[in-house]
Amino acid sequence: MATFDSEETHTINRPDLLPRVKNLKQSDWVKVCTKLGIWIAPGGGKGSHVCGYRFENCERTIHNLVITLQQNNLHPHIQYEYVKKLIAFGKESGQYTEDEVWRALKILK
Repeated sequence: MATFDSEETHTINRPDLLPRVKNLKQSDWVKVCTKLGIWIAPGGGKGSHVCGYRFENCERTIHNLVITLQQNNLHPHIQYEYVKKLIAFGKESGQYTEDEVWRALKILK
């Protein structure tokens, strides 16, 4: 299994689509992650953040963490970072492609 490098080391093949990622709520991001096979852990605390892990029922460690989703009303820059993290993880792990991220976001058909 590939180790996910949290630093931005991958380029986005379709950077022109980034500005179309806006006004998404936490629930939208949860759906995107679920479509990509990222496990959204139930519960986990009293806060408003949600964590997405590599696969279902994996150990909840930083090693298995793919993305932490904040509450609603996210600044577009944060949403762009989410896209970059999802694309980087997909490329690194081979779990999905960049185009699949754009399709999960309903930006590509």
